[in-house]
Amino acid sequence: MLDLVEGGSVWPEIVQLAKAVEGAGADIINTGIGWHEARIPTIATCVPRGGFAWVTKKLKGEVGIPLCTTNRINDPTVAEQILNDDCADMSTV
Repeated sequence: MLDLVEGGSVWPEIVQLAKAVEGAGADIINTGIGWHEARIPTIATCVPRGGFAWVTKKLKGEVGIPLCTTNRINDPTVAEQILNDDCADMSTV
């Protein structure tokens, strides 16, 4: 969802893309964060666990299909908290 590169997608474009993916028939969206070229770390240990779940939460309500959050969710208790906080419909671990 966030590419984290200079000149990358802005939020309205991200929502537009998500709606287009849904409209094309997808039944779930994995809200991956960042590109390898991004200068902002997304999976390094300096990133808080679940630190990008807010992006998925922000997209909820924009589409009618389940959203799966990603990045630095490497503990089942973190995944469970993200779900309890209604940040996503599911989580990768």
